Amino acid sequence: MSVASTREPLLPPRSPKEDWLVQLARLQELLTACPSDLLSRCELAALLETMDMYEEALVHWKVVIDLDANHLIAREGLVRCHQKTGHHFTTRTMRRSV
Repeated sequence: MSVASTREPLLPPRSPKEDWLVQLARLQELLTACPSDLLSRCELAALLETMDMYEEALVHWKVVIDLDANHLIAREGLVRCHQKTGHHFTTRTMRRSV
């Protein structure tokens, strides 16, 4: 069973770098309070991808998949990050760690 946030998603940044940093700090703060907040974790991973921080985004996509193995958005993000980083991608990467 996964835990999802009940809050509304954050709006896209108005001006790139400064707003991204504010958004990044807010999402990290939310995840500190509730690490299983899938919405915030997905937003953080997507924001990190926007900032070309694919390695960091990959970590968050993997956490989402660990919490919800059927999360389609996280699976798509994982594939994108693997393509950008050049890491070898296998189905084992998407399986829940035991």
